[in-house]
Amino acid sequence: MDTILIVGVETVVGANLAVGLSEERRVVGLSRDRKVALQGVEVSFLASESESAVRNALATAAPGRVILCGAAARSCWEQVDGAAVAGCVDAAECWARAAAEAGIPLTVISSDAVFSGPWMFHRENSTSQCNSAEAAAIRSMEERVLEIVPSALVVRTNAYGWSPTGDAGWLESTLSAVAARTMSTTDCLRHATPILATDLVPLLQDAWTHDLQGVYHISGSERTNPVQFIEALADQFELPVPLRCRVEPLSIRPEGFGRGETSLHTKKIRKALDVALPTVVEGLARLRSQQLTGFADRIHPTMKLEPARSRVA
Repeated sequence: MDTILIVGVETVVGANLAVGLSEERRVVGLSRDRKVALQGVEVSFLASESESAVRNALATAAPGRVILCGAAARSCWEQVDGAAVAGCVDAAECWARAAAEAGIPLTVISSDAVFSGPWMFHRENSTSQCNSAEAAAIRSMEERVLEIVPSALVVRTNAYGWSPTGDAGWLESTLSAVAARTMSTTDCLRHATPILATDLVPLLQDAWTHDLQGVYHISGSERTNPVQFIEALADQFELPVPLRCRVEPLSIRPEGFGRGETSLHTKKIRKALDVALPTVVEGLARLRSQQLTGFADRIHPTMKLEPARSRVA
C-alpha cells in the first residue's frame, strides 16, 4: 500500500484529506499542534521545519507522495494568522527541496486569496491580484515550489470542513452560534467558491492519475459569500436561519487578505479531468451526512446540535 505523507494535519484541509485518504491508503500526518489525533492516521508532532528535520521526516515515513498543507492552505474565511501566512515560503522551500532530492511527487495546497476584485471567477493566470503581504507571500511560495519541483501540483482552493482542533474551528463555532441564535453577520462583500475539504480527495486522486502539474484551481462550482453560505449551512443542519443585519451601501472596494473577490474559475481542472464540481448545497449535504454517520468523529468528537424543528416556540 502506497504511503501518503500529509504535512499540516492541524489544518482543516490537511485533517480531512488525511482521514479521507486513509480509507484506501496508509496515511502519515505531521501536525504543528500536539493535540491533533486522527482516527486511522499515524500522526506525529512536527517540532521544526528545518532542512534536517524535513529530511528526517521523509526518511521515517518513506512516502510515495507528499501533500503540503501549510498556512496558505487555511481558508481565508477562517481567522487568519498573518505572520504564519507571510512566513510560509521558507517551510515550503524546505519540503520542495527534500521531495526533489528524494524523487517524491509533491502536491501543495494553496489559497484563492491570492486574488481580489473587481473581477469574478479568476483563472489561473488572472492579474487581478490581492496586494496584501500575505497574498504576495503565497504567490512567492507557489513560484519557489515550482522552480524547485517543476512537476509539483499546486492547488488553489478554499476548503471548509471539520476542524481537528475541536469546537474552536470556524465551522464548529459558526454552527454553535447559529444553534444558540447568537449568529449575526453582515459579511456579504467577500465572495469565494468554497468546497468541502473531503470533496478534494477524489479530485486529487484523479489529478495524480493524470499526472497533472503546475497550478490548478479546484473549488466549488458556485460563487457565494459568508452570509449566503451560513444560511445554507443552517438549513442543512435544521437550525434557525440567522437574521441578516442591515448593510450600508459599499462606497470603497474592500481591501486586505481574503477580504474581496476570491472566486475561482475552474475550466482548466474540469477539462483536464472531465468532471463537474460540487455546488454549495451538495457539499453541505455531505457535511451534514459526515456528522450523522460518524465521519466527523474521526477528526474530533462532534458537537450535539438541537434541530430547530424540534424546538418549542
